[in-house]
Amino acid sequence: MSSTWLIYSGALMVLLSIGILFIAGRPTTPAWRDTTSIACGVVVFAVVCVLALLLDAPAGIAVSGACFWLAATITAVHAVRGRTSTQN
Repeated sequence: MSSTWLIYSGALMVLLSIGILFIAGRPTTPAWRDTTSIACGVVVFAVVCVLALLLDAPAGIAVSGACFWLAATITAVHAVRGRTSTQN
């Protein structure tokens, strides 16, 4: 089984999360201060990396694909949380 699906699906998720960001609008807080979205991204990174390695993907491709998923998760969660959180 080819492991390029991991890279392509991660890149597609990045594009979808950017679409969410455009629709939801720019969050008021910077992404590096949103620890919830970073934590979600790290969990997704670990899960995708382990699943890819269990499916016999090469280590470099597993990490690269997981990085795409990490970026997509951070962007999407931050976009949704940044617009729905209570603003002072």
